[in-house]
Amino acid sequence: MIALPDVDTLMSGGLADWLQSKTAERAKAREKVLWTGIGGVVVAALVALILGFAGVSIQFVGFAAIAIGGGAFAWAAHIRKTMVDSLKAEMNGAVAKALSIDYSVGCTPGTEFELAEQFGLLPDHDDSYFEDRWHGDIGGTEFLLYEAKLTEERGSGKNRRTVTVFEGVVLQFKFARDFLGTTLVRRDGFKFSLFGDDKSFGDVRLERVKMVDPRFEDAFDVYSNDQVEGRYLVHPSYCERLLELERDFSGSDLAALFHGGYLIVTIKAEKMFESATLDPAEDRALLAKTIDQFGSMARLITLLNERPRG
Repeated sequence: MIALPDVDTLMSGGLADWLQSKTAERAKAREKVLWTGIGGVVVAALVALILGFAGVSIQFVGFAAIAIGGGAFAWAAHIRKTMVDSLKAEMNGAVAKALSIDYSVGCTPGTEFELAEQFGLLPDHDDSYFEDRWHGDIGGTEFLLYEAKLTEERGSGKNRRTVTVFEGVVLQFKFARDFLGTTLVRRDGFKFSLFGDDKSFGDVRLERVKMVDPRFEDAFDVYSNDQVEGRYLVHPSYCERLLELERDFSGSDLAALFHGGYLIVTIKAEKMFESATLDPAEDRALLAKTIDQFGSMARLITLLNERPRG
């Protein structure tokens, strides 16, 4: 297991001084966020009042007020995010440097995301947003993890709205052994069709795998184009590890794909690795939480990459 960095060690290594140098900048950003929000409300109210006296329809008045207020709050959120991302890049970057891995706030997904889409690990969506990319080697295991938010436009006209259909993590790592086939694991309730237990994903056809242990029939649905390998991979001990991964991420709707020598996992979960806010008093606690979250992920990757045994 890797040795995790200590908060005090990171702080004394220059991080505390860098954060101290940002105190005035953070205070200014907080002030901008506050006054941008207040200003948006005031301007929206004044515009609504003026338009109302001018005899403009109530519907248009409401639309104008919402647009102005929403724009102001969006700009306030942008101001906050810009500052927080700068802080997070330095703080999470310090953790990554101590572990000799890479971290970046921004992220561009690769083939792992395409495979997750192709095999249904992720829902259909119209837009996607990615952040907090960690990449490197943990105890000899190559890994990649980032957070994803997927949205879909629903309704039409004035009822049109943006709905978040997935918010969580995408994790990929090189497995200890190569795979002969492709195996898909989903939480129970995932069914391909009403007419059978198989489906094609491009040129890959997967068939339902009967679980070795009936205790997990209610927890997972497993599909593979290699029945023997599928049963071997999703062994009862491995099911326990997948459930532990979901619990430790405080997540839900876990899905996993064994494909091409890699394991790809998606989990709906709250935002992780949020080491920074505009309040300096929270720095130490949030950095410690980030280190704990990374340690949990590293431990679970090590467990998940052990070959399951009977």
